[in-house]
Amino acid sequence: MVPLKTGKQLKPAALAGEVFKYIPEALQLAEIDVRMIYNIDSSNVQISHWQLLASTIEQEMDNYDGFVIIHGTDTMVYTASALSFALMNLPKPVILTGAQRPIAEIRTDAKSNLVNSIEMATYDIPEVGLYFNNQLFRGNRAKKISIDQFDAFASPNYPHLASVGLKIQIHHGSIRRPTGLFRVQKEFADQVLILRLFPGMSPEYLLPLLDSSIEAFLIEGFGAGNVPVLEKSLIPFIERATEKKKIVALSSQSFEGSVDLELYECGTLAAQAGAISCGDMTTEAAAVKMMFLLGQFEDTLKVKKNLNLPLAGEVTRKFARRAQDRE
Repeated sequence: MVPLKTGKQLKPAALAGEVFKYIPEALQLAEIDVRMIYNIDSSNVQISHWQLLASTIEQEMDNYDGFVIIHGTDTMVYTASALSFALMNLPKPVILTGAQRPIAEIRTDAKSNLVNSIEMATYDIPEVGLYFNNQLFRGNRAKKISIDQFDAFASPNYPHLASVGLKIQIHHGSIRRPTGLFRVQKEFADQVLILRLFPGMSPEYLLPLLDSSIEAFLIEGFGAGNVPVLEKSLIPFIERATEKKKIVALSSQSFEGSVDLELYECGTLAAQAGAISCGDMTTEAAAVKMMFLLGQFEDTLKVKKNLNLPLAGEVTRKFARRAQDRE
């Protein structure tokens, strides 16, 4: 964010000049080109914007050593997750960053976030990362945790890819490497709905959704993926959804840990009814992964079988195996 006259928008060249006016030192790190792919509040980001970013990176892959995407913080983890799935066997760093305060303000985090992101993009880190407040996270493992703190993101179930202090520490053991040729799959589908359980919620309100075009329900359950099974039981809804070949996946409202549908009866009955576990994926990554898989497969059974297979390091393999074993 930079101060502008009302009704005026900066052209790409003007934007570059405005940004580097505040961080001229960044030009010492690399040769930098600036593209205005889109310029909107991140709350307005849609599938088409993910596809546009993926297409741009695909077209420019051979021309640059790394990419930095300046993005609003509200939906940054969704975009990072989408790109991690779309950019398959990514050979170069793609770093998303943003700020809690505009770059023109004195007490801003934008300058350090952008400078360090540019430097991160010069390293051999072939991941879609999210850089914020001296930490580089795997993008599909990150979660926004604060609206008004500089320490706005965390990675609850996966270690950082890099840390920045007096020195830059690259955690090589946490970084994925491509295992094949780089290719881009940009198809996403929007027939996904996230539902958050709460005590007393009536499943009767959900039943009409079974006759809609929704193909996958992502339910944020309690603890290890538990759902009510006595009064106002969710089991009939899961059974009817499964009969209609719709997907019901369970994530957790808890910040850390993994869904384990074998741990308690409330989870076991959900699994027997047809629900599947999201393992230790964040709800955001799981939702975007469902959208991606629905874009790749017409058969929802294939989506269901692939949901727990790691595509871009978004789920820990041991949890994926456990979920597959129940299929």
